[in-house]
This record gives sequence, structure tokens and C-alpha cells, in this order.
Amino acid sequence: MYHLIKHGLFVIIILLGVAENCNSQIQGSLTDSETGSPIPFANIAYNKGKAGTITDLNGQFTINTVSVDTIQISSLGYHTTTFHISQIESPAHLQLQPKTIELQGVDVFPGENPALVIMQKVLDNSSENNPDLASNYSCIVYHKMTFSLDIPDTLSTPDSTEQRFIDINRSNHLLLMESLSEKAHKVPDKTSEKIISGRVSGFKDPALAILPGLIQPFGFYSPEIELMSIKHLNPISKSGLKNYLFLLEDTLIEKGDSLFYITYQPRRRSNIKPLTGSFHIHKKTWGIRYLKAKSALSTSPYIIDISQSYDRVEKQWFPSELKSNLIIKPGEGFNSLPYAMAGNAKSIVTAVDLNPDLSKKKFSNIILEDKMPRNTGNIRSLRYEPLTAKDSSTYHLLDSIGKANNLDNIIRLQKELIRGYIPAGKFLIDMKHLIGYNQFEGLKLGLGLWTGPDLTKNLSLGGYYTRSFKAEMNNYGGGVKWKPSQKSRTQIETTFNHDMHSTGAFNFYHGSVLQLDEQLQELSVSIKDREERFLASAQTSLGTLSGKAFFSWSDVTPVRTYSFMPDATSPEAPFETMETGIRLRWAPGEKLTSTAFGLLPEPTNGLKLWVNIIKGTEKQEESKNNFTKLESQLEKSFRTGPASRTTVRVSAGMIDGWNNPGNIYSYFGTFEPVSVEVPGLFATMAPNEFAADQFLMTTFNHRIALRQNHPGNFKPEINFMTKAGWGVIASDYPDTIDSFEKGFYESGLIFDNLLQVLFIKYGFGAHYRYGPYQKTDVLDNWSFRVSISFSL
Repeated sequence: MYHLIKHGLFVIIILLGVAENCNSQIQGSLTDSETGSPIPFANIAYNKGKAGTITDLNGQFTINTVSVDTIQISSLGYHTTTFHISQIESPAHLQLQPKTIELQGVDVFPGENPALVIMQKVLDNSSENNPDLASNYSCIVYHKMTFSLDIPDTLSTPDSTEQRFIDINRSNHLLLMESLSEKAHKVPDKTSEKIISGRVSGFKDPALAILPGLIQPFGFYSPEIELMSIKHLNPISKSGLKNYLFLLEDTLIEKGDSLFYITYQPRRRSNIKPLTGSFHIHKKTWGIRYLKAKSALSTSPYIIDISQSYDRVEKQWFPSELKSNLIIKPGEGFNSLPYAMAGNAKSIVTAVDLNPDLSKKKFSNIILEDKMPRNTGNIRSLRYEPLTAKDSSTYHLLDSIGKANNLDNIIRLQKELIRGYIPAGKFLIDMKHLIGYNQFEGLKLGLGLWTGPDLTKNLSLGGYYTRSFKAEMNNYGGGVKWKPSQKSRTQIETTFNHDMHSTGAFNFYHGSVLQLDEQLQELSVSIKDREERFLASAQTSLGTLSGKAFFSWSDVTPVRTYSFMPDATSPEAPFETMETGIRLRWAPGEKLTSTAFGLLPEPTNGLKLWVNIIKGTEKQEESKNNFTKLESQLEKSFRTGPASRTTVRVSAGMIDGWNNPGNIYSYFGTFEPVSVEVPGLFATMAPNEFAADQFLMTTFNHRIALRQNHPGNFKPEINFMTKAGWGVIASDYPDTIDSFEKGFYESGLIFDNLLQVLFIKYGFGAHYRYGPYQKTDVLDNWSFRVSISFSL
């Protein structure tokens, strides 16, 4: 009996010990004491810093409390806090108090900085730890994003309508979207991501579901980190090591591995678009284990806070979960409400396959493609995690509201506005013909109308009418356009126009996207010819090569003498031209995003080349002759520093066999004493002041952004420009034609971004004309300009 009692007591003690050990774990969450949002990657240290753990992306943690009396929790931007284990119950809900003061920059002190030494090793080993350089891979990524209004609990005495809105906001999201994408990458720079399923609350069309995957990059090793289309200098770059201060805050142990906890912020005098945040660096491999980064530029309507977690997959670091917190400031961007709008997104990476067999045929210059079916039901079987009660309530409420109010019309409006149209029932209003202005015609008002896909599917029939009030002329036209599908990159069209044509203009192919430069050039046109024109064309894209083949017939009637012919006393006789040609554009390094809103190019500094080859026939009175046009343009940009970029453009053209001066080049400039800045053309040369049948133009542009790391909204940009051109008349034309064979030169200085209203930036500057064609009166050599550009 004694032995039974002894052994029984021993067993009970063991069981009690096991039970106590099971209860010696504390699980919990860590949140912001003011907003209640989770705090990811916070450091939890105990045993005098010899042991510890880190909260995950959702602020969750688990602590083994055996022989632990206190824990110390720290995270960038929060006050370090100590908690006593005896006062914590599982599940624990701990909070940190955010710091109210953030430094704009810091000074650098002499002596070796251990954090900088570590970050140099991270940069040196980046090729082994960067997923895009280490190996080929494929994976599946589940994206989810919610939007809600950040309404303070301290709102004083809301009325009944406000209270009802507050109650709805607490139990539902303002917007919920999900998507699933298949991602593949081939070393070093071939990427393909196809979004195969998606759903957006309130909409049948899931087009907006592409957004969650665009907020932050997949990885953190590129020299620049793009957040919401704004490029920031990456701390893990050669320039980043010089422009950020790194501080080694702690060394932690995670599952036997040492992690260096390093914070970073911009140096006080650095002129960069900065990030602030922290890294957890794995000591053995110098790879990123966790990272946090925040962008809070004063000129941006957004505050973006991202987190990324990396896991070891076959001895290689690979992103496992990405999280983004997006704050849209009240009354800014597209948020017109008095409350901030909070967007929370996360991306979960699954089914990672390293070194798969990937064919080059799988890749093109389209790096992200919307392949979502319009039926959103299949996302139910593909989502990585179940919906919360709030998610389900949001879908139920907003889908019913969307159906009752046909919210999909908003998506349709966005799609057509990008193409230059306004939906009007089953028709599309052409924005180009609503209102216009140029020096020759004055104010132009009219209407252009085309059939939409609901009426004629992939075929569009339409026409337009405009009235030129200064020229007192009526303009009209119409045609037929056909695309194999709404998302196709191919289009065939035939049109007829009775309109005014800019004399001496040349242009290059840019696709179907409206070009701001071309719209601004139209303002300064001072001479136009009356033209009846028939045009048949087909355009398409093959990878990085795109272009248009065309045939045109024109009956041209000059209505004024040309400025470049000083001895002319009457307009030239009417003439006819027939042209067959091809306009090509090649951008070998350009990447494209294919969405339901169109094919959008990613910003790039890469080479761009345009080529036009045109054969034609010119007929005037009894004479008839054949001519050939060859035109080309080359453009290349260079990043010359964290805050500067240089762009060089060279344009050239020649026409051989011409017989009518209305068919040669003469629209090289846009001079007015005060006017709008027009990139690419001379600012101090008047339209049609000179003409040429052979020309060469060069543009050098150096842009420097100032005060990027300074408080306040004043972030000017200095734009230095120098242009030079040469044009000759090689043909033996009998009448006098002014050309600029001696060389035309001008230089200018534009202060951009002096004022920003919504998404439009305004600036001011001037250009000066010098060289052989400098004018006697000094003031006549100046052109003062207002610059206009768009920015988020």
C-alpha cells in the first residue's frame, strides 16, 4: 500500500507539474492604446534579455513563463513598457502607448556605428537573400483589404443620422475586397502575376480587387521602394546607407537564432523621400526576418505603414505575409469626409515552389494581369482564411446597396474616363470634342458621341461636331472602330473628318492613352489648314513593340500664308496627299500592368525609341510627285541621385520629294510671351517661324527635387532645360523659306510644384533664346511659363 501511495503521489506530482507547465504559457495580443490596431514585430524580452519572442503580423504572441517574472516590450514609435507576469492572465491583451513626438531627422556622431556595419553586410548578401535574385519561384498569394472610417469615440453629441452612420461603421467595413493571384518569377527580372479570382463588396465587377496587391512591393531589396506609386529610397541600398541613420536597439534570440533589431530614420540633411522603420536581421545569413516601414510625406494625402515577414523555404528567405495600413487623411485625395479613412490590407503567400521549370514563353512585359472572371462566386472556394462576422455582414449589406443603386456604373465611369470618354447610357461622349482652344480657331465647343459596348459590343460607331468661334468654321466627322475584345491591345478603325489640321506638325505613336503634352501643344497653334481626310488604321502591341499601320487621303486647303515664307502674299494652292505608313514605338525595358481600366505602363528610366516610315503622293494642280518621310525619336532617363533625374531626348526627321511647303516640318515651337509649359518643343520659337525638310532637335532636362525630408507642404522641384535644333531646306524650292541651319538654342529654368491643388501641381519659370537667331529686343527672347503636371 505504501508503495502504491508513493507511486501514486509521484504520478500526481508529475501530472500536476505537466499541468502547471501547460499553464505556464501566456498567449495574447499587443495593440496600440489609442487606435486599438495590432502592433506587429514588437520585441518581447525576458530573462534579462537572454530570451524573448516577437509579435507576429497580427500582434499575436506566445510566452513560456517558466522562471520569468517580468517581460519588457518595445517597438519603434512606442514607449518601452515592462509588465509583471503575475499581473497577466492568458489570453492577454497588452497595449503600448505611442510616442507623440517623431524626429524629422537625426545628426550623425563620429565613431563606428555597429548598426551600419550590419546593414552593409545585409546589402553585401542581398543577392543571396533577395527572392528575385536567389532562384526561380512560383507561389499563390491571397490578398484581402478593408476600408473603414476612423471615427473618434470622443465625438461630441452626434445627431441621429451621424449616430446611425457610426453604428454601421462599427459593425461593417466601408469596403471589402479579396483577390487570389498566381505569381511566377524567373531570375533575374522576368515576372508574371495573374489575378485569377476576386470580389469587391457592393460591386458585381471585381475590377477594384487588383488594389491590395499594388500598395507595397513583393520583397524589400530594390534600390527604391514604391508605396502607392511614390518611390522612396530603400535603406538597403548604396545610397540608402549614406542617407539613413541606423541604430542597433537590441539583439534577440528566436528559436536559437540571433536577430539584430535595427531601427532607421533619415539623416537630418538628407534630401530624399524617406521611410522610417525597423529591421530584424538574421545573424547567420544577414537576411531580413521581419521589417516595418512607414511613409508619411506631408505632401501626400496618404500615410502608409507596411510590415513584411520572411520565412526560410529550402534554406532561402521568402516572403510569407505582408501587411499594409493605409490612412487617407480627411478632406484629401478621394476622401472628402471629415474623418480619416483607414485601409488595412494583408497578403498571405502560399504554395511556394522554388526552382520550378519555367519557360520564357510564360513571361512578357506584362507583369500584372487581371484574369478575374466577372462572376465573383469562385473566390469562396479559393480564399485562404474564412470571413469574419464583420466581413460577412459587409458583403451582405453593401451587395444589397450596390444592386439597388447599380454601383457598377462607377467602375464603368472610371474605365471610360481613362480612355477619354464619359458614359451616357449606351453611348459614350468623346471628351476631346466637348471644349477646346488654340490660337488660330479660338474657343471650340461641340459634341462627340460613340456607341458603347452595351449597344454594339466590340464595334463602336460615332461622330462629332464642333464650332470654331474665332475661325468661324464648322468641323465634323465620324467613323467606325472595332476591337476583338474590350481588353484587347488591337484596334481597327476608319474615320472621315472635315476639320482643321495643324500645319507642319509631326507626332509619334503613344497608343490610345490621352497625352497631356499633345493637348498642351494644341493651345499654341497659330496656323491651320482646312482639311478633308479619310483614314484607315490598325494598331496593336507585341511585347515591348507597339505601333500603328495606316492609309490616309487628304484634300488640304491652306487658308493663310505661312509664317516661314516671308515673301508670300497669298495662301498656297489647295493640294491632295495620299500616305501609307507605319508608326512604331519600342521600349525594351518597359513593364505593363493589364487591368480592366486599360493597359498602363510602369514608370521607367529605360530606353524608348519611336520610328515613323511614310510613303506618299502629293498632287497640286497639274503636278504630281512621290515623297518619303522618315522620322525618329530616342529618349533615355538616368537616375543621377536620390533626388535628381536627367532625361535626354533626340528627335529627327526628313522628307524627300516634296513639292508643297504645307507638307514640310514647321511646328517646332510654342512661343508666347506668357504661356503654358509644353515639353519637347522650343518655348522661344514661334509656331511655324521656321521650316525644314530635314531637322534634328535635342533636349537635355535635369530635375532636382528639394526639401523632400523637410516638414511642411512646400516641396519645390528645379527643372533645368537646354534645347538645341538644326533644320535645313535641302530641296530646290523656288521661294524663300526661313530655316534654322545655323542652330537654334534656348535654355530655361522651371520651378515646379510651387503649388498643389488636389492632384495637379503648378510651377513657374522662364526660357531664354540665344545664338544666331537671337532677337534684337532682349525681352522678345524670353518666354515665361506656367507648368502643369499630375501627382498623387
